Amino acid sequence: MRLSIVVPFFDEEENAASVLNEIVEVLGKLNYDYEIIAIDDASKDNTLKILQGFLQKVKNFRIISHRHNLGQGICLWEGMRIASGEVIITLDGDGQNDFRDVPKMLPLLKEYDAVLGQRIRRLDPFLKLIGTKVGYFFRQVFLNDNVLDTACGLKLIKKNVIQYFLPIRNFFLFIPFMLKLAGVPFVTIEVNHRPRFKGRSKYRFLRLYFLAYAFDLGFMWCYKRRSIFRQLQKNS
Repeated sequence: MRLSIVVPFFDEEENAASVLNEIVEVLGKLNYDYEIIAIDDASKDNTLKILQGFLQKVKNFRIISHRHNLGQGICLWEGMRIASGEVIITLDGDGQNDFRDVPKMLPLLKEYDAVLGQRIRRLDPFLKLIGTKVGYFFRQVFLNDNVLDTACGLKLIKKNVIQYFLPIRNFFLFIPFMLKLAGVPFVTIEVNHRPRFKGRSKYRFLRLYFLAYAFDLGFMWCYKRRSIFRQLQKNS
């Protein structure tokens, strides 16, 4: 089984090298062929230069570089679309996800088509924690996906499953809903979460949860109402 690791970076010069080194270290102990797809989302610091340094160090290392900042969702979508592996592994580029959780997640793919990390013991600022609770409340009202932490970056997804994802900017926040609606078997699992030791968070509470998130949530609600999957479920 070939793995494709997709990691978006934006102004993460202090974390990029350690994130990639951890990925290589963990995968070096596993018997899998793999590729790493690093997306530089128009970083203004030395992130791209650091990523380029791995081209000679790591086999099957690929870089996508954006001229303009497009956001996490577009980076993940682009990386997933060009991934060549049967399994796609996503994680954040800030070093807070622990890639050492991957070996315990991989065996679950024998039974499920996706394994989604859950940061139960989160080490984040107060506003991020509030944002998660706000997002969960509104998703239950409109979508009923029953997953507390849809924003966790660590996810393992079989490549054939991404056909069910809608290409909207924050699609990654609605992956459990889209999987559930399409009848795709998935499981959630608690994963380790680390505090951000270096660099600055790109999180903006108002922008994410009261603007873009609200639009995307409304879009998903309409999709749920009109989805063929929902009509088939009602008829079964």
